[in-house]
Amino acid sequence: MMELDRRQFLQAGGTAAVLGTAGCDAPHKALWPYTGLPNEAKPPFAPPSGDSIDLATHTLNRLTFGARPGQHERILRLAKREEDAVDKFIDEQLASEKINDDRAEFRVKKFETLALAPIGEFYEFRPHILREELTRATLTRAVYSERQLYEVMVRFWSDHFNIDISKGECKWLKPADDRDVIRPHALGKFPELLAASARSQAMLTFLDGRENRVRKPEDRPNENYARELLELHTLGIHGGYTQQDVMEIARCLSGWRIGRGLFQVGKVQFEPGLHDNRTKTVLG
Repeated sequence: MMELDRRQFLQAGGTAAVLGTAGCDAPHKALWPYTGLPNEAKPPFAPPSGDSIDLATHTLNRLTFGARPGQHERILRLAKREEDAVDKFIDEQLASEKINDDRAEFRVKKFETLALAPIGEFYEFRPHILREELTRATLTRAVYSERQLYEVMVRFWSDHFNIDISKGECKWLKPADDRDVIRPHALGKFPELLAASARSQAMLTFLDGRENRVRKPEDRPNENYARELLELHTLGIHGGYTQQDVMEIARCLSGWRIGRGLFQVGKVQFEPGLHDNRTKTVLG
């Protein structure tokens, strides 16, 4: 049995707290590497104490949510040279669809709201239940998933295409955005992710895209999403565009709405009568 010093105990206790919050296995299992109880895990990897770190550790820090017990050694076993071993690990992570992730997904299945379809079914749940299950699923995957780079990128893109879950109907729509927009494109092509986000029910609600209507030539489009599209999602604050470009893009994106009728709740629909059909010039 390993001796447990104060620092190790606090670290293990922190892990137990995260697992408890995520609704995972009993928190005491986080102490198994130290107590000697049956556990497949090896003693946790000790990070280097010097000013520099080895390539494998650096890779784990950047591509994962943190090194697991034995993971550092597993990477080094992939090839004789550390550089080649790290390259193989990166290739594995980039091909996330080939990684068996049953251990994580088995635990995530307990969160039933993640699989709701059609999207109107989300409205049958109280918002705090949807929020808690999305949060717990996120933590569960961060801890158990073998597709670590994929999960890191899911969180990256969820932050990049930020949606405040507390705003209006985003309480019900954000879980679908995570499942149907962010996750399918997390390691894909940016233009496809951008297009999917633009038609996301949650994004249309959060940035008022569903309110962007032009019924008459004198109507002014809602510029909120168009401005964020340029400033945050694509070109950046100093991206070379003008206020006129914001207005033109807002006109391009006018007419999208979210259905409310029977069997149409939550469905994204294009309404030609609310779209500005006049000529537009963007970044001209």
